[in-house]
Amino acid sequence: MNVYLQRYLGLDELREFSRPAGFPTLRDLEKDYIGFLLEVTDDNRAEVSRILGISRSTLYHKIRRYALSTAGPLGL
Repeated sequence: MNVYLQRYLGLDELREFSRPAGFPTLRDLEKDYIGFLLEVTDDNRAEVSRILGISRSTLYHKIRRYALSTAGPLGL
């Protein structure tokens, strides 16, 4: 299991899953992960887009969609 997900979900490596109840949605994970990356890169959007393997315009779209930031060169 991915270490980020393991920490995010508070799981140990040996846990088995019987049903998905209580798990975050992919949208929640994406929002939290992008927010986490913006925080650890000091809001360096070029670096975050590089880490995610997406264009900066796609990242800006996701930042607006999730209302993650209000500062920046484009007034986001």
